[in-house]
Amino acid sequence: MNTPVDLAHFEPLSLGDFPGNLAVTVFTVGCNFRCPYCHNPELVIPGNDTPTLECSVFLDFLLHRRGKLDGVCITGGEPTLQNDLPAFIRQIRALGYKVKLDTNGSNPDMLTRLLNDGLLDYVAMDVKAPPARYGDIVHNSGAFAAVEKSIGILGTHQVSHEFRTTLVPSLLDETDLVAIGSMLPDGSSYVIQNFVPTKTIDAHLLNMHGFSSLELAGVADIVARRYPLLRVATRGGN
Repeated sequence: MNTPVDLAHFEPLSLGDFPGNLAVTVFTVGCNFRCPYCHNPELVIPGNDTPTLECSVFLDFLLHRRGKLDGVCITGGEPTLQNDLPAFIRQIRALGYKVKLDTNGSNPDMLTRLLNDGLLDYVAMDVKAPPARYGDIVHNSGAFAAVEKSIGILGTHQVSHEFRTTLVPSLLDETDLVAIGSMLPDGSSYVIQNFVPTKTIDAHLLNMHGFSSLELAGVADIVARRYPLLRVATRGGN
């Protein structure tokens, strides 16, 4: 049976989205944040340039790739806005795949449901900003309360997970990253992703460069003094 999850497209092979697994990455449509640096604006604000993908087509792809791929990374947009996400994941797992969820943490109830039902093998959660600046960065005034709850959920659950922040020079610095890190549970991995100006919601950011490798290493060194599980991603994020 086809599950009505609003999908955009998928990448048939990813070596980096799902740690330790050969994966396919599938993108959902719609998001409740408006991060100015988001590199998937066509998924956040659906329009004529937003692709569409039938769930049946994607599941058929998975059926024919069994034994060659290990897992599915579900990203977006924001996947937890999809009401039928649990049923969709069950269909994926029935085909023998592990599942990783990328989320902005804005729907702790859905996150709890997925975890309690044993539907997730890995969770990557974006933590966008320090508490005082959260609403301004994501353009959602009530965002932080939900995000804080999701951080706590992951911190007390046994599922493998990481928290991650995209470092945009005009918006965040090492002081912000230290403040973000102080919100995270002990023992959790923290990933810094460099801003890469490819597509953005705010067109002005396309004229901005991300940090150089040397600058990023310097920022990472400052933060890692307090958070030894910090790592720097090899590619940019949103």
